[in-house]
Parts: sequence; C-alpha cells; structure tokens
Amino acid sequence: MAGNPVKSFSCPACGGIVEIHAVGHSISAVCAHCSTLIDTANNNFKIIKKAHEGSRHTDIEIGAKGVLDGVKWEVIGYVEKKDKSSLSFWEEYLLFNPYFGFRFLIQSEGHWNFASIIKRYSPLAGSASELELDGENYSVYCRGISIVEYVKGEFYWRVRKGDEERYVDYIAPPRMLSVERSKQEVTLSLSEYIQPDEVAKAFGVELPDKTGVAANQPAPFAGTLGKIWKVTGLSILAALLIQWNSGEGINVNNSRIHIAQGEAEKTFSTPVFSLPNRTNLFVNSLVPVSNNWMELDLSLVNEMTNEVYRSRQVIEYYHGYEGGESWSEGGQLAESAFSAVPAGDYRLVIDPSPGQLGPNGMDVSLEIKRNIRVWGNFWFIFLFIIVFPVFALLYRWNFESRRWENSDYAPAVFRMGESDE
Repeated sequence: MAGNPVKSFSCPACGGIVEIHAVGHSISAVCAHCSTLIDTANNNFKIIKKAHEGSRHTDIEIGAKGVLDGVKWEVIGYVEKKDKSSLSFWEEYLLFNPYFGFRFLIQSEGHWNFASIIKRYSPLAGSASELELDGENYSVYCRGISIVEYVKGEFYWRVRKGDEERYVDYIAPPRMLSVERSKQEVTLSLSEYIQPDEVAKAFGVELPDKTGVAANQPAPFAGTLGKIWKVTGLSILAALLIQWNSGEGINVNNSRIHIAQGEAEKTFSTPVFSLPNRTNLFVNSLVPVSNNWMELDLSLVNEMTNEVYRSRQVIEYYHGYEGGESWSEGGQLAESAFSAVPAGDYRLVIDPSPGQLGPNGMDVSLEIKRNIRVWGNFWFIFLFIIVFPVFALLYRWNFESRRWENSDYAPAVFRMGESDE
C-alpha cells in the first residue's frame, strides 16, 4: 500500500521475520511463524506470551488488501472471540490504512459488519435498554462476557488469549452500537451490516454461506413497507370510489304480466329495450304467491343476433300458525343477473310454471336494470391488491422474529408463546 512504511524485526522466540505495517500505532504483534505474542512498543521486542498454538487459516489472511467504502484497507490483525455463556464465536479482522486509520471487519455465522471506533461516551452506555446516537435510537440486543480465543497479526492495543471483556450490543438495523468494558477502558464501536458478497469481492476470497438472521441484518422491505401500505390504502380507496360511482343502476324496463287460469303454458315477452354498451343486467321479479310457488324461465334474446342468455327463478312463500306461533319461509321476490351483456336491442321472454292458479290468475311484476353496482367485483380487486402487502408484512414479521430469537431482550410481540419457567 503506497505510503505505508513497513518495519520488520526478528522474532525473539524463533528468529522468524515479523513485519509491522501500522508503524507508530501497533504495540503488540503475533509472530506468523511460531505464534509468540510480542511487545512491539518495547525496543527489545519483549515476549508477552509464548506460542499457545500453531497459526490458523482464516477466511481473509493477514496482509490481504481490499477496497471497502472507497478506501483500500490491509488486514493486519485477527482475533477470534467467544461468548462466555452461550459459547457463540465471532471473528474480528483489524484493517489499516495510513491515511484513514483503523477499521474492523466482524464475522459471525457468515454475516459481516464493517466497524469503527467512535470517540464518544455516555454514562448510560451498557446499562440502558436504549441509546441514542445521531438522532437514531438503538435497542439492546444482547449482553455478555467475551473471551479471546485466538490472536494473530499486529494490534494497536495489547491483546492475548484469555482476555475478557464485558460487552453490550445495541441495534438499529443495519447498524449496531457495541459497548466493551475491560479493566482498563470502555470502548464504543459503530458497525454497519455489509453483504458477504461485497467482502468476498473486495478481498478476492470465497466466504462460507451465512446462516440465520444477524442481529443488525437489514430487514426485507426495510424503508418501503410503510410506502407499500400507503399505496395499498390509496389503491383500495380508488377502487372503492370507482365502485361507489358505478351507481345503483339504470332502469331499462318495467313490465307486468298476468297469468290467467288456464294460461300456465303461455309464453310472455317484454317490449324491446336497448343496451348502449356492454353491461350487467339484473331482473327483479315480484310474484304475490301465498302458500304457493312459481318458476320463471327467463330468456334474454338479442334482436339482431338471436343470441340467448338464460336464467331461472324459483319463487315460493309459505306461512302459517302453529303451536301458538306464526311461521314463514321463502319470499315473493327473486333476482337474476346477466353479466357482460353486449350492447344491442333485447327483449326478455318469460316462460312461467305456476304451482296453483286461482280463478283470478296471478300477476308477475318485472323490473330490469343495467349498470348495477356489484360488490363482488370490488372484493375481488380488494383481495388482489392486498395479497402482496400482507405477504410483505408476514415475511417481515417472520424475519424479525428470527432476528430476535437469540436475544433475551426481544420485544414482547416476538416473545409470545415463550415459557415463563
């Protein structure tokens, strides 16, 4: 890396060459040959701790260079840590650029964060359930004690295997605010979730697949779910207004036919009426049956093409008095609907089949209307509009429940069903 002087010395334990890249910053380094921890701030390169184990392979090796956030970084240190109680592991890569200083790449279960140390301190950091930073609220996600399991490379602080720190992680996806307390100091770092593909591309390496949902992983539809529901609400309102403005229908014909005794087989017809455009058509029939019934076979006939649309109505009404109470069933009204009838001239042919005809016969009143408001259409459109927003909401809820399943501080909505034991 241009402009980055490298200092080298011989390891006091094995004699191998140890290189220091963050000259003037690093105060400890691990020999790449024998894993001895060396005090680089001491001119005699004093051994802090002798080799505890051989060098491990890491996904990104010491010395690797990559561009993140428009800056070229070099990996100079690596620390593996675990949580003392849950035994979960994570990795921290120390990055260095001579002009921009230090950053961290943190990996856990295939998820990556790009982090930097922030020079701020709040007396509530670590104890509060929420923190505010730059106008953004962070909620506590986890608390614990971290233990250093493995170290290699160089560092601007003294770090060795077995070091412990208390930590608290606060999240406001895609960011995480971490508070770490050692015996010597309190450190605050701000992380931002970074896609594994971006890390792999930056350093030219292959990385393991991610598993589960990370604490600060961006949620699907993040920042858009509210907009989706706003558009959905406006769409439903528009559909409702269109449906409402479709009106109560336009009357095209009113007819009354009289079925005299002995005319049960007679066919009746309404006058011709016109439909100016494709429309629905409703036929309402009123037949004053009483303890009787009537069937009407309806044929809507196009005068030009003789195309026929058929429907049948059954009208029956029975009533009486029994056991000291009145009862009734059925009714004297019936309705038939013809959908998407083309424009043209039509007449309605009626073939009645009465139950019993008295000496006065029976009257049938017919009302024919077009352009009737049909709510079934609205509900179909409503369901069509609502499917994706509901899917997005459920998917988001499932994602968030997976995010919080490993936290002891999950919001109440994600703790439903948990045992109180």
